[in-house]
Amino acid sequence: GIHQFWMKDMKFPIDIIWIDSEKRVIFIKKDVHPESFPELFMPATSARYVLEVPAGFSEKNKVDYGDILNFTL
Repeated sequence: GIHQFWMKDMKFPIDIIWIDSEKRVIFIKKDVHPESFPELFMPATSARYVLEVPAGFSEKNKVDYGDILNFTL
């Protein structure tokens, strides 16, 4: 679905990575700060998974749109 995120009660900035059912990155919102609340962040298309990581993770690990991530549940 279209999963929305906000930064209510967060204490540190994060990158938010939306991933489709084929484990392909469909949207990344980088460096989202707690002060952005109540702003909502979401992709334009459906996602199956959402990964929240420390701010800067996407840049440091070169995660980009269209990348296929390898993970198990």
